[in-house]
Amino acid sequence: MRRRSRAADPPHPRERRRLSTCPRHTAPGESWRRRMPKNILVIVEAPAKAAPIVGAATALALAHEACLDIAVLTPGPVASPALVPFGAMYLPDEVVARDSRANVAAVEALVAGASCPVAVFGLYDDVAWLAGDLRRSRQIADLTVIGTPEAWELHWLRRRVVETLILSSGTPILILPPDHRIARVRHAVFGWKPSPEAIRALHDLVRLLEPEARVDIVMVSERPRQAGDDTGAEVKRHLTRHGFAAELHRVADGGLCEADALQQFAIERHADLLALGGFAHSRIREVMLGGVTRRIIDDARIPVLLSH
Repeated sequence: MRRRSRAADPPHPRERRRLSTCPRHTAPGESWRRRMPKNILVIVEAPAKAAPIVGAATALALAHEACLDIAVLTPGPVASPALVPFGAMYLPDEVVARDSRANVAAVEALVAGASCPVAVFGLYDDVAWLAGDLRRSRQIADLTVIGTPEAWELHWLRRRVVETLILSSGTPILILPPDHRIARVRHAVFGWKPSPEAIRALHDLVRLLEPEARVDIVMVSERPRQAGDDTGAEVKRHLTRHGFAAELHRVADGGLCEADALQQFAIERHADLLALGGFAHSRIREVMLGGVTRRIIDDARIPVLLSH
């Protein structure tokens, strides 16, 4: 016979005191340093456009006392960027390898005076295969940094790299516009929608935040007052227990897509960072991205942390 559920017996008074005594946070300092990213990977393609993103990633690594690895991608020549991934032109491997070494040397010059440990390496191949080469190189990092389309010559290659990393790396991705630096995150906007990806983004965000940072938790919907989802309160409780000043917002999209509504909110609040879960799955060897993820990848106007 099925047992009827009943409320648990109340805890012993001493146990109740112990259970209810949850410190708001541990002292900042060593605990914060332990959770900081210590291994940062930045991916660039065109050294002539890479200086802003390399400089921002170097400042981030220095602020977190991290090591910085820089992957310099060198695609083989193409007839026209508009034709990519088609239109690849043949060159002997030794010629492309020479171009790769020159690109690596150019990026090494950008970090010659860096105050943090930096390693620069190159990958070269036909443009259609470079993202797969990066995946197969099995670079392990706490955080991967990549620029917006302005920092790349071949926008298709950048999109393919981001898609591949979201799908297969298991590492959070920080997308940086060229005019932004983000050495310290003192104020973040967290786009919340209940999903495993968003929960992972929450954990990844905690590792980047300064002690006692502010976090605006934003839930976007057409009619926020009628939203019945109370999980945002749980997110706020979690962040508060980590010592952050968290505030929950239910906002109307105002006719904007969710990605634009989140970015507009973050820009108006002068946030350092927007964090959210990135959705992707593989279907017949193609990466299919959710609408918010796709929009953010192509048009990030502030630093964005994506986790999958």
